Amino acid sequence: MAAALTLFISAPSLAAECLRFPADGERQFDISRNGARVGTQSFNFSRQDGQFFVRSSIDIEVNRGQTVLYRYRHHAEESWLGGRLEAFVADTDDDGARYLVRAERIDDIFIGRVNGQSFTVSGFIVPASFWHRDTPASQALWDGVDGMVKVVTGQDRGLEMLEVQGKLVETRRFEIAGQIQRILWYDEHCALVRMSYLARDGSEFVAELR
Repeated sequence: MAAALTLFISAPSLAAECLRFPADGERQFDISRNGARVGTQSFNFSRQDGQFFVRSSIDIEVNRGQTVLYRYRHHAEESWLGGRLEAFVADTDDDGARYLVRAERIDDIFIGRVNGQSFTVSGFIVPASFWHRDTPASQALWDGVDGMVKVVTGQDRGLEMLEVQGKLVETRRFEIAGQIQRILWYDEHCALVRMSYLARDGSEFVAELR
């Protein structure tokens, strides 16, 4: 995970307040498809009794007239303790395909079930929810939708000015390739402010901080 911080340190202006875990509060994103708004995404960060909690939600619906072409719903809760993922619960409806995930860390192993099928992964894994500062440097991400570990590589594409909440902000852009593909932009606090990816039909989804 230290490698991820090194990536941000390579740009001093982005490293001054690089946070491993975001401050408490909610971050809301609008999701567009080929420029048209189709949904929302949110992260709610909080701390209690030494634990760090992340409650996330994604709601997407693509329509053509009165016909629903695609619908995606995802709700998850992450619990972190001592810098490691302690527990994870998620309910996902991917256009009719349902995934129920429950997992917890026991010693150095993350153990859980997805739709009744058991799995085990490293207790040091970073989930593919993309808010975490160490995401770009990870060689594998744990997919909280299907419970599978996905092999990835991250490339630092340098600084990029973006309009975020009506202001021009200096961000650092990363491209994630492999079994998960994303383009991610983080601000000077290493907080996610924008994300883009391709859908199964080749259309582009973009999530931008509201």
